[in-house]
Amino acid sequence: MDSDFVPFHPTKPERIAKELRGGKGSAMSAKKRISAALAYPLVRRLIVENLPPHKMLYLTGLLCSIAAAGATGASAWIMKVMINTIYVERNAAAVWGISAVIIGISLIKGIAAYSQTITTGKIRRAIVSDLQNRQFSRVVRFDISRFANQHPAKFVSKIMFNARAGASVILTLTSNTVSDVLTLISLTTVMINQDPMMSLISVAVLPVLFVSVGAITRKIKALAKGETELAAMVQSIGTEAIEGIRTIKSFQLEDKAVASFAKAVGKMERRGIQINRTSAMMSPLMETGGGLIIGLFIIYASWQSLGNGKTPGEFMAFITAFLFAYEPAKRLARVNVDIQKQLVAVEQMYHLIDTPVQQSQGAGGERLSGIQGAIRFEGVSFSYDGSSPALHHVSFDVRPREKLAVVGRSGAGKTTIVNLLLRLVEPGKGNIFIDGKDSAAISLADIRNNIALVSQDVFLFEGTIRDNIRDGRPGASDAQIESAADLAQVSSFASGLENGLDTLVGPGGTNLSGGQKQRVAIARALLKNAPIIIYDEATSALDGENERAVMDAAFDAASQRTVICIAHRLSTIKAADRILVFDAGLLVDSGTHEELAKRCEIYRSIFHLSTPEVVQSGRKLRA
Repeated sequence: MDSDFVPFHPTKPERIAKELRGGKGSAMSAKKRISAALAYPLVRRLIVENLPPHKMLYLTGLLCSIAAAGATGASAWIMKVMINTIYVERNAAAVWGISAVIIGISLIKGIAAYSQTITTGKIRRAIVSDLQNRQFSRVVRFDISRFANQHPAKFVSKIMFNARAGASVILTLTSNTVSDVLTLISLTTVMINQDPMMSLISVAVLPVLFVSVGAITRKIKALAKGETELAAMVQSIGTEAIEGIRTIKSFQLEDKAVASFAKAVGKMERRGIQINRTSAMMSPLMETGGGLIIGLFIIYASWQSLGNGKTPGEFMAFITAFLFAYEPAKRLARVNVDIQKQLVAVEQMYHLIDTPVQQSQGAGGERLSGIQGAIRFEGVSFSYDGSSPALHHVSFDVRPREKLAVVGRSGAGKTTIVNLLLRLVEPGKGNIFIDGKDSAAISLADIRNNIALVSQDVFLFEGTIRDNIRDGRPGASDAQIESAADLAQVSSFASGLENGLDTLVGPGGTNLSGGQKQRVAIARALLKNAPIIIYDEATSALDGENERAVMDAAFDAASQRTVICIAHRLSTIKAADRILVFDAGLLVDSGTHEELAKRCEIYRSIFHLSTPEVVQSGRKLRA
């Protein structure tokens, strides 16, 4: 685990809710509830890690919040001056001055609110970008087994959703809440200054509302748990349908795809409605509480005005301050609800960030220099799911510069050998050696720098053909790129394109055919000039003529390299120096084509070869 990531230990949801509620039946003040939220380790870590880099923006926003809060308090206070001076004392001369003050206060409040919105938006975007980058950086370094049975869209969806949730929690507690607290302080000061007794009555009602909010918070927490998974499911199904649109259309599966997507959307919609319905319960609670306070205040104000000589301006200032305070007070009461909806995603985010990854590329381990390309598997076993083995006690040697072919039925373990050699996965038992060194002790960077892979599932980045070939060796010259393109027969089709090697391949290489993409991938591997090259069904999309031309050129170019070739075409297999035959995770035989055709029934079955007796009998009959 990288040193800059602090370990995170997930906390049970019950404990989270209890910490944020302050215990069963507790009637905490807004300040105490916010302090409880900040005391929660996950929230504290989120703020400590992500807010300091943007402290100047935050301080700017804080100054804007102070200005806006002061202007809001002044707006309530000026009501007393306006009512008493203009309507009670009937001082016409003061109208212009008071109007100017009100306009000035509104202008300050508007500018402060605008500036705060801008700075908060900048902070939000910066935090979201940083959290997305941190998660993605961790995901691409996971062991390849982590991606088994997981649709790529789910990973991306969670990364996006989790980052937005993290930014929301930070800004809720450090920007929005601080702004609301400052506004309440300003307005409460005005209220107490006008009528301390009624201010106390108003505050006394608030704990009752906070107790009710606790029950709502608990339900929101339960409902929010599955929201992230449902959102990821919708994106996964949608992405899957678009990626497989050719299959959907050819089998007329449009209705099935639409039904699957609608079902997932429906689930998410129902969950969203449940969350919204529960969250909406806050409004009647706050409206009822606010109405109760206003009703009591009218009775109290009438008594004070008629019996104790209070001026209308004092009560107008009080009621204005109270009404202004209503919205920020309601938002503060919802702090727990808002945070609880996001904490599930934040917890998932830190679980992702804190998950240990493979040994850091290029860090530590033995170094490979002047590699000859000798490979040895010694008693290697591996299982993807912990039960059925993909390889079982496999041992074999590959000599330096040998051309080795690996054959077997589907699921025999051929691709697993590639994954183990590249250390995309680690063996459950046994050892793998490169030039006599245990690969587990060699740095990943050295292993992958010395092995070039051409996979059946060709991946091309969006860009030009030249850019994708250059990925094999970023510092290569155009001449070297063009030489590799010639060897892999890329130039033969690129010359017919308008921009040649500078033609855009499109997202995922969609502008090229399957065979063209495979040739680009082979050129990329040849340009890398690694001492070991692996072809994993590298020409499956090519016709027989192009396949022979490409592989002949590839083998010639790799005359001084070790080549491991996984293929189903007999013409490619025959070109190898030696062939390994796998079946159900076991190495069952090895030898040349002629040797295996004579003695290995599995080899003959794979390539539909006749037995030697049948061949000999046919020759006698013809004679």
